[in-house]
Amino acid sequence: MNERKIKELQKQFNYKLLQDLINSGEAWKIGGETTRNCKKAIKSGACHLPYHSIKINIFVTVPSRYQVSPNDYGSMHRSKKFWSDPWNVSQEIGKSVLLNA
Repeated sequence: MNERKIKELQKQFNYKLLQDLINSGEAWKIGGETTRNCKKAIKSGACHLPYHSIKINIFVTVPSRYQVSPNDYGSMHRSKKFWSDPWNVSQEIGKSVLLNA
């Protein structure tokens, strides 16, 4: 499982927008349901942290994927693990079917 394959799966299961918001830092500025969804996606491993850390305000900085341990939330390792597990992907298929209904 490589980053390109993860991007394809994110696009297929409608996580591309969330990943783009996380990468740009907009996910933390929008707030509300969007921020909660981005946090859930990072926690599950469906999305990962951006390449570079993002300073939200003088008190809060979102770390990059390289500043967290391999098994921590937001790491690329955790994302690879998520998308490599057929059970996780089958759960996402069920969600995307419900969203498209």
